[in-house]
Amino acid sequence: MTRRPVLPACLAIGAGLACINGLCQAFVAAPGPSGAALSVRPASSSKSTKQSDFAGITCGMATSVAVVAIASRASRVMVRANQGSPSLIQVLEQKKLLSTLENLRLLSAAENAGVKIDTVEELGLLTFAERLGLLSLAENVLTNGTTPFLMLAGSGVLGFLSLTAAGLSEGSFFQYFIAGALGAPALVLAVAALVILVVFGGARRTRDIDVAEKVVEYGPKGFNYSSGTQSRSLLETVEKKRLLSFLEENRLLSLAGSLVNRPLTLTENLRVLSTLEQTGILSQVESLAAQRYGGVPFGLAGLAILGAAVFAGFTLPNGLVPALLLALPGLVLVVIGVAIGLVKPPVKSESFSNA
Repeated sequence: MTRRPVLPACLAIGAGLACINGLCQAFVAAPGPSGAALSVRPASSSKSTKQSDFAGITCGMATSVAVVAIASRASRVMVRANQGSPSLIQVLEQKKLLSTLENLRLLSAAENAGVKIDTVEELGLLTFAERLGLLSLAENVLTNGTTPFLMLAGSGVLGFLSLTAAGLSEGSFFQYFIAGALGAPALVLAVAALVILVVFGGARRTRDIDVAEKVVEYGPKGFNYSSGTQSRSLLETVEKKRLLSFLEENRLLSLAGSLVNRPLTLTENLRVLSTLEQTGILSQVESLAAQRYGGVPFGLAGLAILGAAVFAGFTLPNGLVPALLLALPGLVLVVIGVAIGLVKPPVKSESFSNA
């Protein structure tokens, strides 16, 4: 059965209900020809004005939400990791956000509230995020040093326009509709900018994630060959290789939830996140995947150890025990090499562009 993302639909429905509510309040509060309100209950002029103002602001804010929801259904964001900036994984490690998440016991709290590991599968959030490129977009926004300042500037402009519209002497429904439509994104931008500046500010790149690319450009003088580097993060690679939709379509999270009781709480109790953060395994895998032969040494070393395990098992007396002891790390190294190969960013040796 095909799952469809429900988040945009929920936003659009909520926006529609808010608009209907605001319009109803506006019509109820609107004075009739005799000067009385259209509602059966008499209302004072000041109360009617406040209701109309609130209705306009509500409709404006709801319209902003609806526009975002509709736009998210019809577009895909195409972004790449910022050149020279850290990846989101590196920022999470530097800012100790993984261990903070673990220390606050947020995963177990979510599980106690009824949020399971397969909830994202049921809602179709993985495919939704992958189809729209939301992970790479979030990474690009959060790791770019200019993002909070641009957001604050945009918030200031929208806030000024919203206050200007609200301060007009007309007092019409449309006036407050514009004020709400501009004020809602202004407030969101201001809060988001402060959060990004406080939480993600000051991070730097700790590992290289650049890959080499060759570009063939055709111009007035014929073909020109050039080479350069592009940053490729692990999240961007996961999106491009459609690993999230593979995870969701094969219901691997549901399988993990059926095999392990309360997996989110178990992750906290085993301190998996803090261990990954302290050892820097995720950023190391990300950096090795960006290298041309990053996973090859692990695979070759694992195969060599497995060969030694087989040799020990057949040649040594009572060689089963040393064979098993050698086979385990060999298998681990082979799995690491394969995993690095799976998340290796897709890079074309040559790409053509018309200059």
